[in-house]
Amino acid sequence: MALPLKKSEVICFYDIQYRWAKRSTERGVEIKIELNEKPDGQMIIAQCPRIFRPDMVETVIEDGRKLGWQPETSGDAITVRLTKRGLIPIT
Repeated sequence: MALPLKKSEVICFYDIQYRWAKRSTERGVEIKIELNEKPDGQMIIAQCPRIFRPDMVETVIEDGRKLGWQPETSGDAITVRLTKRGLIPIT
């Protein structure tokens, strides 16, 4: 399911546009990221600390790619937790 245009933002990271949205949860902030031009691709969902900074989106994109996130292809969303040491996959 694609992210809504009104409640999301676009970020350009290494010349690729991603769309992301955040929401508050009991444990912190959850962000969802997908490709802007291919919203039906794989999404990454990251659980972030309560003190959220927009530059954390770039960290999730970069580390998510290293973990095997492929937003160009269709597939189930990947859920991760952002920590001081990077992303940790959640099963």
